[in-house]
Amino acid sequence: MSHNRIPSLPSGLTPLARLAFQMGRAAGILSLGLLLACAGAQAFEAGTPAEPDRFTEAALCVATLEREVKSSLHPDPTQQERGQWQQRLEGAFAHMGDAYRDGLSGNAGKALLHAAESEVATWPPDRLEPQARSCELQGNTLLQQASGLQKLLVRRSAQRLLERELAKLAQPPAR
Repeated sequence: MSHNRIPSLPSGLTPLARLAFQMGRAAGILSLGLLLACAGAQAFEAGTPAEPDRFTEAALCVATLEREVKSSLHPDPTQQERGQWQQRLEGAFAHMGDAYRDGLSGNAGKALLHAAESEVATWPPDRLEPQARSCELQGNTLLQQASGLQKLLVRRSAQRLLERELAKLAQPPAR
């Protein structure tokens, strides 16, 4: 028996079963044709410049919010400043968590974030500030849609990062 041949109809099938079997084959061929057509359309679209995908946009938001917060940190913040920094970092972690939940892998995520951090580092304040506000609003929306456990993880992660960054400022510089 050749492995490249489509198997023949099983013997002893009723006419209705025979028709169903043949329709199943036709549906498989039709599905394959549709799959190839969709792949061709995607390949055609990939040839044209596209807007950054969701994961790239999420990485840009994370990098923007982290830069914005880290650039404004100082050793003796008020409670209001801590709250603002915490909220912005929660927005960053919400973007990050959403991207990972939707399938972004660890290594791909790190590469996207590194590229985004390099890009955002060159932005002037008049571009950074409105982007940070927009990303914070988007992150807050994502956080509102998150489950209780996801919210807890995001808030704790943001709090740990903020505490770590503030602790760095409190340490005397190494000589």
